Amino acid sequence: MIEWVRQRRSEGVPLSGPLLMEQAKIFHRSMNLTTDYSYTTGWLTKFKKRHGIRQLKICGDKASADAEAAEDFVNEFVSLVETEKLSPEQIYNADETGLFWRYVPRSTLATADEKEATGVKDSKERITILGCGNAAGSHKTKLFVIGKSAKPRAFKNVKVFPVIYRSNKRAWMTQHLMNE
Repeated sequence: MIEWVRQRRSEGVPLSGPLLMEQAKIFHRSMNLTTDYSYTTGWLTKFKKRHGIRQLKICGDKASADAEAAEDFVNEFVSLVETEKLSPEQIYNADETGLFWRYVPRSTLATADEKEATGVKDSKERITILGCGNAAGSHKTKLFVIGKSAKPRAFKNVKVFPVIYRSNKRAWMTQHLMNE
């Protein structure tokens, strides 16, 4: 059963408790076991505890990445580096990420007498951050930060910024900002 779980997860298949219990019943029947056994939530709890299985929130889209295109890019990139005789000091990588700085957790611990956990609406307050450096690690550019406010109050008396700060109404990277 645990091997089946590992195989399904390696394929990116989301699993649930009822699905595990149903698969255990299928295995039980396929092995022609004569003993009667009920695969209950108690069995599921013990199975999960025994094998260290826990509930996780599904996030990202890693499983939908185009592995073939990525492999082609790696080969093309290696060829380019060899042809141009590039050193690690000449190869740069940049990536941007969003930081939702007022975001609250999506799960909580609750007491037994609470029927449901009430929360607040997700905040969309964000900044975008772009980091860039070379493959050798010898040159790292200042972080490029994009916020909504042109003159944030928090920067009122700041004379020297440790980052490059720009703004636009959605705090997103634009072609104009990237070119800058």
